[in-house]
This record gives sequence, C-alpha cells and structure tokens, in this order.
Amino acid sequence: MMRKSSAFLLVILLLAMTALTACGGVKPSDGGQSGSGTGTQQQSGGQTQQPSGGEDKKPANSLERIQAEGVLRVGIDASYPPMEFVDEDGKTPIGFDIDMAGAIAEKLGVKAEFVIIDWSGIQAGLLGGHYDAIMSSMTITEDRQKEMDFVQYITMGISYASRPGVEVKTDADLAGKVVVVQEETTAQYYIEDLMANQGIQPKELRSFPYATDAFRELANGMADVVAIDSPVAGYYAKLDPDLYRVTGAAEMEPDPIGIALRKGETELREAIQKAVDELKADGTLQQLAVKWFGDAAGQ
Repeated sequence: MMRKSSAFLLVILLLAMTALTACGGVKPSDGGQSGSGTGTQQQSGGQTQQPSGGEDKKPANSLERIQAEGVLRVGIDASYPPMEFVDEDGKTPIGFDIDMAGAIAEKLGVKAEFVIIDWSGIQAGLLGGHYDAIMSSMTITEDRQKEMDFVQYITMGISYASRPGVEVKTDADLAGKVVVVQEETTAQYYIEDLMANQGIQPKELRSFPYATDAFRELANGMADVVAIDSPVAGYYAKLDPDLYRVTGAAEMEPDPIGIALRKGETELREAIQKAVDELKADGTLQQLAVKWFGDAAGQ
C-alpha cells in the first residue's frame, strides 16, 4: 500500500509541476504583442531604441520649404497683357511678370509655378496660403503694406488709350468722357481722386473685372478712353492701332510695382530682394522690359 500511495503521490506531484510550468510560461523577450505597430523596440539590455530612419527635419521658414519642394508658387491675374496673360494655347501663362518670376525662381534654385486667379481675390489667396507670392503688376500702396510685405522691381505710370476721334492728353481732358478702368486698380483710384478732389468730372466712370473687358468696351465704341498702366496701354496700341491709341498720360509720378509676400517671411523677402537686385545689375530686367514693353518700358 505504501508503494502504491507513494507512486500515486509522485504522479500527482509531477502533474502539478507540469501544469505550473505550462501556466507560467516564458515571458516574451520583446515584452509585448507582436505585429507591425510603430512602438519602440526593447534591446536585451533594457534600453529603448527609436525606429530607424526617423522623421525628416521640418523646414524652418518659407524659403527653406520652397527650396525643399523645388517650387515657388506665384499668384497672377492672367488678363493683363503684356504683364501676365495666357498664350494662344489657352492655358500657358506668358508675359513680363512670368519671365521675371521665372528668373527670380532660378536664382532661388527652384522653378516658378503660376496660379491664375481673379484680381479681386488675389490678395486673399496669398494670405490664405494658396501661393507664396503675388507677381501681378501690383502697385505698392500704404493700405496694402498694412497686410503684406513687398519687394519693388519696377515702376509704372498710367496712360490714356483713346478710341479713334477722341484725344485725351491730360487729366482735364477726361471731363465729359466715358472712362473705363479695371476695378480695384490704381487707375480707378486715381480717376476717383480727380473726381472728388480736382473737380474733373467724366461723363461716366465704369470699372470691369478684367483689363480685356475695358478694352473691349473701347473697341465697341461704348467708351471714350481707358485709363491703365502704361505698358498695357502700349501693348494694345501696337496690337491694333486702328482701335487703340495712346494719346496721353496721367499727371502723376510713376507708381512702385512690387512682389507681394506674407508678413513676417523675412528670409524669403530678403532672398527675392537679392535676386531682383542681381537681375537689375546683370541687365536681365532691362532685356525683359524691352522684350515686352518696347518704348513703353517703365523702371
């Protein structure tokens, strides 16, 4: 009996040890679940190892971001020849500002990409981050400087392009005439100032979203004169001398024209200023002005 009992107890003891070993098991060396998660891995010494590769360094400013992406995005109103307009294919931007933006981008080591937008929304597009700069014949004004920073690259005056049979040579000649302008431009503000403060009263002042609309009114005989930046007036006069003639100019100093940037982007502004200075010094800006403006070039 004693042998049977002892044997029986031995069997029970062996079974208990086997069960204990199965339940306790060996703890996995990685201390957790297996799988493809992004958690850190444990070394055998208990030290933590970060995943290999890590994250790329975030650009410190707009200039670094642009250079990392390889693209300078530029907002334009593509209805303002010869400054910025669309080629005959109906989609490719061309013009003085397009060439100049391309030359600036090259100085930054990137390419220029153009975002076409209506003039009325072009400032909001920049401030909303849809592009990096505006290069679209934008006059530098005190009001705009409150919202944006600028790099000046040329100056432009306002010319009067008259229909056949009409001679608008000076500001006073606007009296009694139907005057058309592109809306929210320096030309519109200038004529409105003449009306309010100089006693010069056109028969009518009408504004249009696009410069092309203003010249269409002139061609159709619905207006007497277009007030607009001199290079644009000169472009249309050469395009069709029978319809458009530059007969005079506004009695004002030429306006500074600038590349608009978001406030506080100091590195980008300084890089673009340096590029503009170099393009002036090496004659590139003058060559582009002659190419697109001819005798109407203003700097």
